[in-house]
Amino acid sequence: MTAFHTAGGECRYVLLPPGSGEDMNIFGNAFSMKLSGNESGGSLAIIEAVFPPGGNAPPHLHRTHTESFYVVSGLFRVRTGDEIVEVGSGAFCYAPRGVPHAFENIGDEPGTLLSVINPAGYENHFREINAIPPRQANSAVLKEIFDRYDQEPA
Repeated sequence: MTAFHTAGGECRYVLLPPGSGEDMNIFGNAFSMKLSGNESGGSLAIIEAVFPPGGNAPPHLHRTHTESFYVVSGLFRVRTGDEIVEVGSGAFCYAPRGVPHAFENIGDEPGTLLSVINPAGYENHFREINAIPPRQANSAVLKEIFDRYDQEPA
């Protein structure tokens, strides 16, 4: 990652070549942090996530931030509020605070989503999940992380 910082530490810009970012494995899905709150002054975070067929995020909601998803590739079933649609490349979903949302790759090939989190902070939930040793990833540990980062089941 290339980030230009001023003498005061403020980030002026971020430039990422293709295939770069902070790589994480979240429940078997390949995530790449393209921008975190550290670089954006806390305003937003952007994550690229690749989901294999059947890969998903179960229904949940957030009260302190919004999430948006852009389908880069693949076929997904997306739930926002009470609406459920099947969408492909180019589709966009915005989930405001307090609105339940979920998605699942229903295609035969991996699908890619670009996620925008506003304001930033929730991306650290993924960092914490990525850091859990495999044998310690139990429901109690995950619930503690979900609670800390404002993720409620819906």
